[in-house]
Amino acid sequence: RTVRQVCDAGFEDVLVVLGSDHQKTLVALDGLVVRHVVNHDFESGMGSSFRTAVLHLGDSDAAMFTLADQPFVTSHEYRSVLDTYRQHASAIVSVRNGEVVAPRHLFQREFFVELGQLEHGARPVLQRHRERTMVLQFAPDLLMDIDTPEDYDRARSRFSSGR
Repeated sequence: RTVRQVCDAGFEDVLVVLGSDHQKTLVALDGLVVRHVVNHDFESGMGSSFRTAVLHLGDSDAAMFTLADQPFVTSHEYRSVLDTYRQHASAIVSVRNGEVVAPRHLFQREFFVELGQLEHGARPVLQRHRERTMVLQFAPDLLMDIDTPEDYDRARSRFSSGR
């Protein structure tokens, strides 16, 4: 679902970093116009996914980094990040859901080296370059992560109820 939403947002190239159960995920990506790479070090944390992505971005001028476990983020929100970058040429476009800064961050190429050195999330890069960051505000209810079977059940219930 997430990859489909990103593809529908109009990005020129979509790179999916796979980790646990990557073979099953590849099946789910079938038919989508994406590239993929396997992060064999996924158990070490999010930093390894940044490193893996940065090594495979090629000559991209910029890249948006997002998480696959936020099912309520739609192509509209992803497109907003992309459009903001294109319209304002901001070095970084970051997202805030309510009071929480959360992935869907777009970085110009000059930040790829820093991103490739992260141990966890992008927060240190965002903090270091606050003056070069445009922050978009979105609703807090988009932030639901699916990290547990209970989270999955809550998301399914929310989808079925139309909320």
